[in-house]
Amino acid sequence: MILQEADYMTIHEYGDRKNPHILLIHGMWMCHEMMLPYVEKMRSEYHIIAPDLTGHGIDMGSFEGAEHEAVQIGKWLADHDIKTLDLMFSASLGCVVAMYLMADSPWLTVKCSVFEGAALTRMKGAEWMFRGMMGGMQKHPEAASKMYAAADIDSDVMKKLSDSMGRTDKKALACMVHTCNSFKYEQSMLPADVQRRLFFEFGSRDSHIVCRKLIQKYYPEATIMVRKGYGHCVYMFKHQEEYSDILKDYMKKSM
Repeated sequence: MILQEADYMTIHEYGDRKNPHILLIHGMWMCHEMMLPYVEKMRSEYHIIAPDLTGHGIDMGSFEGAEHEAVQIGKWLADHDIKTLDLMFSASLGCVVAMYLMADSPWLTVKCSVFEGAALTRMKGAEWMFRGMMGGMQKHPEAASKMYAAADIDSDVMKKLSDSMGRTDKKALACMVHTCNSFKYEQSMLPADVQRRLFFEFGSRDSHIVCRKLIQKYYPEATIMVRKGYGHCVYMFKHQEEYSDILKDYMKKSM
């Protein structure tokens, strides 16, 4: 099912709404289909909620920022009387959206939150470098194909990614890059019991791993796992089957 209601980005649903809920939030220039394989084993037991963030996948809007995305997802959940998520799994830029969603939605209970390559970075001078790098990738979409070569991604999904890159204007790109380099920790405080249900996954070669100290400072009860030798989001793509079991293990630990 796809809901394209006026007040939301494009929201995809899989399974029965009467089942417990899983929310998937993809990363920059990705689309919701790239997150689905990790919960394939749980599809029969859960209701899967998978947005295409604004300007991504089949959504034709223009990205304005993570807080705006979090408000839209929160409104959709509230309007559909979904107050508890058994799992929220996010990647890269999507992790920023996920964190703002939790911080700004005290009515929402998230039993387990897994963040892959969380772009919660806050480094002076990094933003303009990152914008140049992403701008270069935008001009050469074949670079994205190499980046996701480790994953068995359908050609139609790769086309959606390429199309999303192509229609991202300078303003939207600046918003995406700013989102990945300006997380507001001080405005996103979470109680200790919620922190204990946060699980961060990084590759040791991921540039966003620099935010690990800030995560430890503001969310000392959270769990951080570092995968040696892997870059940004590479581990999840190279070990899709294993990662699916990792999500289940984190769900058990959070209980």
